[in-house]
Amino acid sequence: MNYIFKKDFYSYLSVACAILLLMAIFPFDSFYYKFLRVFIFIGALVLIFQSYKAPFRLLSFTLVAYLFNPIIPVYLFQKLIWLPVDIICGLLFLSSIIQLKKSKPFIPYTKKKSTKSYGRDRKF
Repeated sequence: MNYIFKKDFYSYLSVACAILLLMAIFPFDSFYYKFLRVFIFIGALVLIFQSYKAPFRLLSFTLVAYLFNPIIPVYLFQKLIWLPVDIICGLLFLSSIIQLKKSKPFIPYTKKKSTKSYGRDRKF
């Protein structure tokens, strides 16, 4: 199986959200965490609208948007509780950028059908 990186706006947004979430492990001022809430909330909303056909991704990014909601915030009060949440959400954002490339199975010694066409076979 081959994995490919989708090069579009949503992938770059996911990478930015994942980097910010993984940086949240280190101690920063409260301004960074307020910025993190807003950025991750917007990023999760954009990815919700992008992944409306995949129910698991839709539900998981809805949960992320709920956790990082800046309007009605969820307070977990301790950084020790936020650490696994940040890491899991960062890995979720990273997993959304990888696409599985399906390849045809290799079958040795198969005859290929020739699709030759001759001039006399044309219909006028």
